[in-house]
Amino acid sequence: MTMLVTKDVVRARDFYRDVFGLKVGNDFAPHWVDFELGSGMQLGLHPAGEGMDVEPGSMSIGFSVDDVDAFVAELAAKGVPVRREPRDENFGRLALLADPDGYTVQVFTPSKS
Repeated sequence: MTMLVTKDVVRARDFYRDVFGLKVGNDFAPHWVDFELGSGMQLGLHPAGEGMDVEPGSMSIGFSVDDVDAFVAELAAKGVPVRREPRDENFGRLALLADPDGYTVQVFTPSKS
């Protein structure tokens, strides 16, 4: 389980569900939402408070996409903040986006070699 602390569980749920197509497992918004990522892995969304703060920069998650350039262009047109435009890396092409709370989300297209 990877857990993100969020200012708004509903807004974060909608972002990860609608932008990345993640499958909602449990939806107890605004108190808790989790997503099934496969192979027993989950992404949980927890509201800020009770000693749990939103701390962008404290972690980063990443998703593989078919065409990072097209994916980033589509999201930028919808107003999703782009922290780093797609660029070539030794493993493929990588871009950095920001989720609604400011966490960095990596999107990449692996090299075909």
